[in-house]
Amino acid sequence: MSETTIPCATIVSILNAEDEAMRAFYISLTCNQSVDEYIHDQHLYFSSRQVEGVFLSHLLALTELALDRCFLRTR
Repeated sequence: MSETTIPCATIVSILNAEDEAMRAFYISLTCNQSVDEYIHDQHLYFSSRQVEGVFLSHLLALTELALDRCFLRTR
Protein backbone atom coordinates (compact mmCIF):
# COMPACT_ATOMS: atom_id res chain seq x y z
CA MET A 1 0.00 0.00 0.00
CA SER A 2 1.16 3.48 -0.71
CA GLU A 3 1.07 6.31 1.76
CA THR A 4 -0.53 9.63 1.04
CA THR A 5 1.33 12.57 2.46
CA ILE A 6 -0.13 15.97 3.17
CA PRO A 7 2.12 19.00 2.86
CA CYS A 8 2.71 20.72 6.17
CA ALA A 9 3.91 24.05 4.76
CA THR A 10 3.28 26.31 1.81
CA ILE A 11 6.02 28.12 -0.02
CA VAL A 12 4.78 31.49 -1.24
CA SER A 13 6.39 32.44 -4.53
CA ILE A 14 5.82 35.32 -6.90
CA LEU A 15 3.26 33.09 -8.66
CA ASN A 16 0.95 32.72 -5.65
CA ALA A 17 1.71 35.79 -3.49
CA GLU A 18 -1.42 37.61 -4.69
CA ASP A 19 -3.68 34.60 -4.01
CA GLU A 20 -2.24 34.09 -0.53
CA ALA A 21 -2.71 37.78 0.26
CA MET A 22 -6.36 37.52 -0.77
CA ARG A 23 -6.84 34.41 1.40
CA ALA A 24 -5.13 36.07 4.38
CA PHE A 25 -7.28 39.18 4.01
CA TYR A 26 -10.49 37.15 3.73
CA ILE A 27 -9.66 34.93 6.71
CA SER A 28 -8.70 37.92 8.84
CA LEU A 29 -12.09 39.51 8.17
CA THR A 30 -14.33 36.47 8.41
CA CYS A 31 -12.63 34.48 11.17
CA ASN A 32 -11.46 37.31 13.41
CA GLN A 33 -7.87 36.17 12.95
CA SER A 34 -4.85 38.37 12.31
CA VAL A 35 -2.80 37.98 9.15
CA ASP A 36 0.16 37.02 11.32
CA GLU A 37 -1.91 34.21 12.86
CA TYR A 38 -2.97 33.09 9.37
CA ILE A 39 0.66 32.96 8.22
CA HIS A 40 1.62 30.97 11.30
CA ASP A 41 -1.39 28.60 11.22
CA GLN A 42 -0.98 27.88 7.49
CA HIS A 43 2.81 27.47 7.84
CA LEU A 44 3.51 29.95 5.07
CA TYR A 45 7.11 30.55 4.04
CA PHE A 46 8.11 33.22 1.56
CA SER A 47 10.65 32.28 -1.08
CA SER A 48 12.37 35.67 -0.73
CA ARG A 49 12.06 39.07 0.93
CA GLN A 50 10.86 40.45 -2.41
CA VAL A 51 7.98 37.95 -2.48
CA GLU A 52 7.10 38.84 1.10
CA GLY A 53 7.02 42.49 0.01
CA VAL A 54 4.68 41.65 -2.88
CA PHE A 55 2.41 39.77 -0.46
CA LEU A 56 2.33 42.73 1.93
CA SER A 57 1.74 45.21 -0.92
CA HIS A 58 -1.29 43.24 -2.08
CA LEU A 59 -2.55 42.98 1.48
CA LEU A 60 -2.19 46.73 1.95
CA ALA A 61 -4.01 47.43 -1.32
CA LEU A 62 -6.90 45.19 -0.26
CA THR A 63 -7.08 46.92 3.12
CA GLU A 64 -7.08 50.38 1.54
CA LEU A 65 -9.81 49.33 -0.87
CA ALA A 66 -11.97 47.98 1.94
CA LEU A 67 -11.48 51.11 4.03
CA ASP A 68 -12.28 53.37 1.07
CA ARG A 69 -15.49 51.44 0.43
CA CYS A 70 -16.49 51.70 4.11
CA PHE A 71 -15.71 55.43 4.14
CA LEU A 72 -17.79 56.04 1.04
CA ARG A 73 -20.76 54.21 2.55
CA THR A 74 -20.71 56.34 5.70
CA ARG A 75 -20.87 59.62 3.77
